Amino acid sequence: MWLRRLYTAPGTGELLSMDSKARLFPPRLRRFIQTRDDTCRTPYCDAPIRHIDHVIPWHTGGTTTLSNGAGLCEACNHTKENPRWTAKPLHEDNHTLHIRTPTGHTYTSKAPPLLGLGPPERRHP
Repeated sequence: MWLRRLYTAPGTGELLSMDSKARLFPPRLRRFIQTRDDTCRTPYCDAPIRHIDHVIPWHTGGTTTLSNGAGLCEACNHTKENPRWTAKPLHEDNHTLHIRTPTGHTYTSKAPPLLGLGPPERRHP
């Protein structure tokens, strides 16, 4: 038996997300994350996105979903694999990551608003 959880909007029943067993992000989800994030999500790095990767690594149980995906530059994607470097999505605030470096510094990275949908916010307080 094979099961997949579907997540729908309360009231409307609109499909919002679904579980995936895939390790790689499908093309449309990759494009969505790249559009949402605009530049590398690592604090103080505004390099162009080169990799779409799991915030919580796939090999430790991270899912291939919109909330667990982030756009990163190549250097930051490799750097986050170093020991004691952690990141996790903050589910109470859409598209926001909590990042902790090996030195113990913590940062919050929020995806920028889409153009024309509100005032610009600082991504890295």
